Amino acid sequence: MMSKRKKNILMNVYFLLTGVVVLILDQVTKYLVTIKVAEGTSLEFIPGFLYFTNIKNTGAAFGMFQSYTKLLTIISLVAIFLIIILKVMLSLDFVFYNISLGFILGGALGNLVDRYFIGEVTDFISFSFFPPVFNVADSFIVIGFILIIILILREYLKQGEKQRS
Repeated sequence: MMSKRKKNILMNVYFLLTGVVVLILDQVTKYLVTIKVAEGTSLEFIPGFLYFTNIKNTGAAFGMFQSYTKLLTIISLVAIFLIIILKVMLSLDFVFYNISLGFILGGALGNLVDRYFIGEVTDFISFSFFPPVFNVADSFIVIGFILIIILILREYLKQGEKQRS
C-alpha cells in the first residue's frame, strides 16, 4: 500500500506533467500552423469538416472579448494561481481529478504564453459546423472543466447512494 506522502507526490506529478504536456502540445501546434498556413487563410484538413485556419485572437476563447489582451493576461494569471490553490487546498488523490486540473493548467499556460510574448493568441482549429476558431489550449481547458464536472457529479451520485443505503 502506498503511503499518503508518496500518493500525494504521484498526484502532483500527474497534475504537473499533464500541464506541461498540454502546454508543449499547444505551443508546437501553434508554431506549426504559423509556419505552414498563412495568416488569415485556411488549409482544408478533412474536406468539408475540419480546417486549419490561422487567425490571431486578442480576445478570449472562441474569439470572445477582443482587444482586452492585458486584462485577459491578468485574468489568466489569476486563474492559474486559483488552479494551483485549488489543487493544494483540496489535495484530492484521484488521478482523474489531477489530470483534469492539469488539462486546465496547461491550456491556461499555453494561451498565457502567447498573450505575454506575442500580445495575441494563435487560433487555428475550425470545423465547418462550429463557427468559432480555437486552439489546443482552449480545447484542453474545456475538456478539463467537463471532466471535473463529471467527477463532481459522480461523487455526488455516490454520496446519494450511500445516504439511501
